[in-house]
Formats: sequence, C-alpha cells, structure tokens
Amino acid sequence: MTTILITLYNKLCYWIPGFRKLSRKWMYQAMGHYIKQDDWKFMNYGYACLIGSENPAALDQMDDENRLSYQLYNHLVAEIELADKHVLEVGSGRGGGASMIKKYHKPKKMVGLDFSRAAIKLCKRNHVADGLEFIEGDAENIPFDAESFDVVINVESSHCYSSMKTFLNEVKKVLKPGGHFLFTDFRKPYEIDELERLIFASGLEVITKREITLNVLKALDEDHDRRMQTIVQHVPKPFISQFYEFAGVRDSIIYRQLEAGEMLYLSYSMRKAF
Repeated sequence: MTTILITLYNKLCYWIPGFRKLSRKWMYQAMGHYIKQDDWKFMNYGYACLIGSENPAALDQMDDENRLSYQLYNHLVAEIELADKHVLEVGSGRGGGASMIKKYHKPKKMVGLDFSRAAIKLCKRNHVADGLEFIEGDAENIPFDAESFDVVINVESSHCYSSMKTFLNEVKKVLKPGGHFLFTDFRKPYEIDELERLIFASGLEVITKREITLNVLKALDEDHDRRMQTIVQHVPKPFISQFYEFAGVRDSIIYRQLEAGEMLYLSYSMRKAF
C-alpha cells in the first residue's frame, strides 16, 4: 500500500510542479515541528569513497557519525577554495552541511537558506558559530541582492522545486562574476538533457560533471543500519514506512531505482562568467 501511495505521489509531483514544491514544504515543516533530535543534522543520501578513488574527509570525532552525509558536501567543495569567501547554501535543511562547511572550510560568511520555517528555527538553535546564519526563503526567489555571494551550494534539494529554470536564474543573479555554483542531486536518465539545456540557457558554465550514483549507493549501504535505528527510535509509528522511503534505505523505491540505473545521481561544478 505504501508503495502505491508513493508512486501516486511521485506522479502528482511530476504532473503538478507546484504541488511538488508545496507538499515538500509541508513535509519538512512537519519534520521540523515533530522530529527535533539535535543529532539528526543531515537529510541527504550521503557519499562514500570508492576503493582507491579518493580519501575520506578528515573530521573531528564528534562529527564522524555524520561522515557519509558530510562527504557529499566535501565532494562538491573539495576543488574550490572557500576560505574568506561568502557562501550560500540553498536548501540547507537541518543545517549540518552549512555548519560543517563553516567549521572545516572557513568561509568568512556562511548562510543557509531554507523554505521551511521550522527547519530554520531548528538550525538557529542547533548550529551557532561566528559568520554562520540561517534565513527562511524561497529557492525560486532568493532574498539577497545581485552579486552577493562567491559560492552557491545546492545539495539534494532541487528535485523539490517548481521551476529549475527560475532557480538557476536566481543562482546566477546572486553570484558574483567568476563565482561558483556547486550542485548535486538525482534525476531520471531522460531528465538529464533537459536539466543541462536549462543550465546552458542560464549562462552558467559547467566546469566539471560527475556521475556519483555508485558513491551514493555505497553510502546508503554503509549507513543502512544507523538510518533504520534512527527511524524506529524517533519517527512516530504511523509514518515509519514513509520514512524508510524518505531515507533511501535498502529496498526503498529510490534505492532500487539508483541500483537499477533508473535514477542517476549527478554532481556539477559551474561558474558564472566574469
């Protein structure tokens, strides 16, 4: 029954982009209100290093529990110097990514922007540091002046938006000339050409593109037991099945799609022209 409902929901999201955006906002609002565990700081699927391909991020012991989720951010920003820069994360969720980027990459200013007021309230309570702030706002109407940021980051969030075209134009607006847009999310194979057409039309230049599906699947495998335990301990029983799907645990729809190649996970580094 859960699978049928999720399939129907996904179809409605595809047919009605506005429904997708509003329904995700309601969902994240509810999670912010009712699931307030301080140790739940990330909502992405994570990134695991493949054998011989790269080294894991060096983290303090207190942050190691969230290593796999943070490594998705680290994968994005590893080739871009963030020290003393002004950085914006659009879709900052529960704030773990923005907080750890501030800690480990030392931007002068790190701003997390999210559509969910409840999520922003949690972030302001749980992540406090000089130069780190969280603001409620819409990815398709970013509430900052033109050329305000050196780097914009967007992690596993854009699939919730009504208009990718509008979002990309907003990113370009707030980036300084020569600034970078670091982006990662999943798409069905037939959606990728349209995504890249919109990127090209926005005027942002793609510097690097990587398919990281295997890294994400490995992270979901390595993190499976912890995710299952967290859901059982903290999620109200009527919503446990839905959260298994949301968390991408083994045998969830998204996990099976990634495993079968019916969904691909991509990362891009882009630059605004000088």
